[in-house]
Parts: sequence; structure tokens; C-alpha cells
Amino acid sequence: MGFSEAIAGPEFTLLAEVDPPKGVAMAEFIDDVMRIKGRVTAVAVTDGANAIMRMTPLAPSRMLIERNVEPVMILNGRDRNRLSFQGDLLAAWALGVTNVIIEQGQDAKVGDQPMVRSSGDLNLETMLQCITALNDGKDLAGEALQGKTNFHVGVALELSDDINANRNTAQKIGNLKEYSVKFAVLGPTYDVNILDLFANAAENTGVSLLASVMMLKSVAMIRYLNNLPGVPSIPHEFLKQMIAAPVKQQAGMEIAAGFLEDIEARCKGAVLIALGWGTRLPEFLDMLGR
Repeated sequence: MGFSEAIAGPEFTLLAEVDPPKGVAMAEFIDDVMRIKGRVTAVAVTDGANAIMRMTPLAPSRMLIERNVEPVMILNGRDRNRLSFQGDLLAAWALGVTNVIIEQGQDAKVGDQPMVRSSGDLNLETMLQCITALNDGKDLAGEALQGKTNFHVGVALELSDDINANRNTAQKIGNLKEYSVKFAVLGPTYDVNILDLFANAAENTGVSLLASVMMLKSVAMIRYLNNLPGVPSIPHEFLKQMIAAPVKQQAGMEIAAGFLEDIEARCKGAVLIALGWGTRLPEFLDMLGR
């Protein structure tokens, strides 16, 4: 079953997020994906995640297609203007990519090349106007295309530690339907109250909600995230569980597995964010019985 059918069906859909290489050597990327082939519904290929310079997702996505792994290609607006954004979408379609997640992209100042200037040309609405036009067989200027796209479209929605900001974001989910958006991927959180807020907003909109579950590696990581302004905190119960555990990394996977079980009734699926633990994803999927 393909990703678009799975996300419209009754079962909990699981994606694994994988970063393209920082360079041109593809072996590690391919090896990580092949270890989980058939155990997740699809693989989400990132695009400059955390403002770190990496290969764009076009070539990696094509390489997955050639290996019978379905990619969901993430495309950010931070690094593009509307011309290059439309051009990359057309290239993706020509290469066989049918699923895309549109995201704004993190501020370049947090990345590995903070002197970068973002184009500032694209917000989420403009990106959705672009992809809607391409699916209708036109470019954003209304000029006819030589063949149209038919993307299965999702959006990435950033979360905040401010409940009012989250509420404002959640209220916009209903507007996504006019752009034929099929699913929304929330930023990472272990706060079920935030998920409930978005689940209630997404109900009866036709937009499927996917959580993002980040692997917790250490006590220091949780404390760092909880001191990071603007992002949702990790609930204290998970910090206590990690502190008490003799093997921290094992505890981190157990926390993620338990959390996924808790949110199955709240979301249509989840995206696993391994954060460098690609080699441990098979072990984690064993925990989930997948």
C-alpha cells in the first residue's frame, strides 16, 4: 500500500525521517534506508534540516524510488524564491516523486553557515499557491505547463512553547483544504496536550495529522531542549524516567515507543526523527512490533 492510500486508511502510518548526506557519498544513506525497507510506510527525505547544508532531497528521493522505497520529499521555502521552488517541484515530479511536504525551513542563523541570507520570497501560503497551480497544469503566473503534476501534498507546522501561538497555528488547519493539502506534520513534541489541541482543530477538515517523535538520547539532551526558547518542553515524567534508567539510550527508545502507543488515538500517524540514530531504527521498530 502506498503512502497516499495508507494515510487515508484506518491504520496508524509510520514514516522515518532520513537526512541526505553532507557530501556526495550515498552509501550510508542507502544502507540506513534499506535496513528499514518494508517496515515503515515511507521515508521522509529532509531538505536542509536545522539549516545544515546537505545535498538537496531530489537525488536521494530518486535513488529510493529505484530501490522500491517510497519517498516523501520535504521542500523548504527558506532557500528558494518562487521560480526555483516551482522548478524543483517540476524536477521532482519528472523524477517520479509524488509525495511532498512543504515547510518554511528553520532560521539559517541556527545552522552551520549562519551568514546565509534567506530569500524571503516564500511563505507557506505562497508555496501552496505554487504547488496548487502546478497540479492544475499552470505555473504561478498562469502560464500553461507542458504536462501537469499531481502531488500528494502535506505541510510542516512548527510548534511553540507558547500555547497561544500553537492555538493560532492550529486554527489555520481548516484553511489548508482549499489547497488540497492531505496531511500536516507537526514539529517534535512529547506533550499530548499540544497534540490534542491540533487533533481537535484537524477533526472533520479532511487533513490527516502526523506527529513527529524525536529520539531522546540523554538527560543532557532533554535539559537542553527544555532550556531552548520557543520549542515545546519535554514533560518532567520523561526526564525522571531517563534519569532513573541505567542505560539512557535504551530508555530513550522505550520512551518514544510508549509515546507512540499513547498517541495512536490522537493522530493518523507519526514521523520518526532519529537524529543520527539511523542504524538503531531497526531495533526501535522491533520494539514497535513492525
